Amino acid sequence: MRRRIHRSIRAFLSTEVAGGFVLVIACALALGFTNSPLSQNYEHFFQPLHSFISEGLMSIFFFVVGLEIRREFKDGELRNPRTALLPVIAAIGGMLTPALLYFLFNNGGASSNGWAIPMPTDIALSLGALALLGSRIDTSLKIFLLTLAIADDLGSIIVLAFFYSGSINLIGIASTVGAVALAWVIPFGEKISLTKIIDLLHPWTTLFIVPLYALTNVGIAIDFSSLSSVISSPVTTGIIVGRIIGKLLGITLFAYIAVKIGIAKLPESLSFKEIAGAGALAGMGLTVSLFIANLAFKDAALLSEVKIGLLISAIISAVLGLTILRKYSVPQD
Repeated sequence: MRRRIHRSIRAFLSTEVAGGFVLVIACALALGFTNSPLSQNYEHFFQPLHSFISEGLMSIFFFVVGLEIRREFKDGELRNPRTALLPVIAAIGGMLTPALLYFLFNNGGASSNGWAIPMPTDIALSLGALALLGSRIDTSLKIFLLTLAIADDLGSIIVLAFFYSGSINLIGIASTVGAVALAWVIPFGEKISLTKIIDLLHPWTTLFIVPLYALTNVGIAIDFSSLSSVISSPVTTGIIVGRIIGKLLGITLFAYIAVKIGIAKLPESLSFKEIAGAGALAGMGLTVSLFIANLAFKDAALLSEVKIGLLISAIISAVLGLTILRKYSVPQD
């Protein structure tokens, strides 16, 4: 039996799916401009706007993230601890395992501070990829992935607050943690409700702000003669292994253990193979990962390696996740 989804959640899902496709287009444009004769024009146009987009507009994005988490605790899957435990525990596994794998590749180096980069899941990209399978995907899997990604967002905000709050990053931290905190304390009433504010701002952040951030940050000049050495660098390898293997393994293993020891319950319409597919799709991370990278690194070469790692892992994660789900997901009547 299909689970009924509240109208606002359906609208949220459809907006995220559309946002995923717009985000892919923005990434393609950024890469295209940077590797074309228009590269200097591209850089000169966005350079004056970089701080405004990264610290101004992105604060609106994190404010909406805070509202979404607040709504999940108030009316969504996170309201019921028993129901929320499975995706929340899976999200914890999907954060710890990539971070650990990245750190193993970068332990002792200057790049070790980027251990949190492989952790976040991009809701728009993962749900956008999931939408490619259409009616084959059961609603419960979409809710599982959405709740997991929102719990992932909450974890990423906590990591930003506690581990990337040095004075050099004060402005960046203020635009994230401060915006999320405001979302939790601002009062709402019947006329101006939490859902109405989300419905108003969510399309702007998903369809405009996030793609614009990607357009100004993803651009990287690719030198194919040295691409192999970039891919084999500890940063790039740590991100690729962390996101592709770490997300799938961490999410699936933590969900399996939680069910087996009885602290969480697997929905009847879900299988662990489908959770593995969702775990693979969770390896698609871009926006928050780039944000963390810009806080962790100031070296342009390291940031280039991060971008290459995120792009490669997003592509492989999408193919792997869709392949698993196409084979094992059977929609319920």
